[in-house]
Amino acid sequence: MTYRAAAAAVPSMSGTSAGLANSAWARWCLYLWMLFPVVDFALRQPVVHVLGLLWDKVVLVVLAILALGRFIAGHRPQWFPWQRYAGWFILFGMGLMFAGLVQPVVAVQGYRIDVYYILYTFLFPFLIAPEDVPRLLHLGALVAMLVGIHGVIQYLLPVPIPGGWVDASEHVRTRVFSVLQSPNELGAYMALSTPLMFGLALAERDRWRRWLYAAGTPLCMATLLFTSTRGAWVALAVAVVIMAVRFERRLLLVLVVVAAVAVFLPPIHHRISELLSPVYWIKSSESGRVFKWITAYDRMSTNPLFGVGVGNFGGAVSSLYKGGIYSDNYYAKTLAETGLVGLTLFAAMHLQLMRDLFRGPLRFVRGRDRYVVIGGVTGLIAVLIHNGMENVFEFAPMAVAYFTYAMLLLIWGSAWREREEVPDAAPEA
Repeated sequence: MTYRAAAAAVPSMSGTSAGLANSAWARWCLYLWMLFPVVDFALRQPVVHVLGLLWDKVVLVVLAILALGRFIAGHRPQWFPWQRYAGWFILFGMGLMFAGLVQPVVAVQGYRIDVYYILYTFLFPFLIAPEDVPRLLHLGALVAMLVGIHGVIQYLLPVPIPGGWVDASEHVRTRVFSVLQSPNELGAYMALSTPLMFGLALAERDRWRRWLYAAGTPLCMATLLFTSTRGAWVALAVAVVIMAVRFERRLLLVLVVVAAVAVFLPPIHHRISELLSPVYWIKSSESGRVFKWITAYDRMSTNPLFGVGVGNFGGAVSSLYKGGIYSDNYYAKTLAETGLVGLTLFAAMHLQLMRDLFRGPLRFVRGRDRYVVIGGVTGLIAVLIHNGMENVFEFAPMAVAYFTYAMLLLIWGSAWREREEVPDAAPEA
């Protein structure tokens, strides 16, 4: 991307140089971070499981030390409004954690799942310069492409899957899961990555990378379809419609073509038609998703403002320590555990993040690079929608990818904004 030189021409707001080029430690930590799905899967194998539990904490500590060093040296990065809401949500969750310390493991673990990966976003502005963003996006896209290829291979084999992943009335060849170990989470990851890769294919000026991303996009889309995750399908379709109507209506044609092809594939046709069946919704209200959502509301109603406490309902922690259920809706889980106050703060945080993206990079990034931002934001919106049908944010690779890509786009867009506000800083064409 030619944007790197333009971004580097923007003067730092603090007058202090920053970026990955100035620290090998920061550079390699962020490279590992962009490889999160693969690295975390590899390090959680039985032989090295201890490393899998610790490696991301080590990265956090290293990044925190480096950020502190740059702060002491005088670097003052730009902060984004959504981070203020994130801070309030973190502080509120901390209060609920201390209130629930009669069950310390549940309280601490429940709080960690809600806020842990948000903490990294407060360090990124100290360490990542706008000119670093294209390289990190390329690395993230490469990982997604490798995961997509692995998903296609799993489908062709086909890999055996647990019976619980398929309804008794269905005949599904397989549901792919790759290194994410769950079809639903892999579906969310592909819904996030596919539009970003498509944007990179449209924006890329290097011929080989352009063809690489052009080939990777249908591979990732195929893997998304092979997960048989309806929530991810619907989420991405809705996200594409939103962004197409707002920015690029030609994308609607792409969506129509993909949907038309997909609907003629028997497994996909069956999954969609079942979703439209009244029988499905009756069963769902008796023991499925709708029942779980209603249960989450009932649990919240015992303490409407503050809920039943972090880690006490609807997610991995409650399932592990209290024999609870997954709510299959991260917003329902948040409502039950943190009440109306917590859900309001959580929703405000993400709504402000979307507002920052629309008023920042989507507004100021120009030229072909704009397709990268459109694709990235489309994937982020798809994740938010999918959270209404799955506990997407409880899975580490998805929380990492969502918050990391959002921050990369914001940091990238901030340089474009400075170029517009300080036009003399931009090089002449």
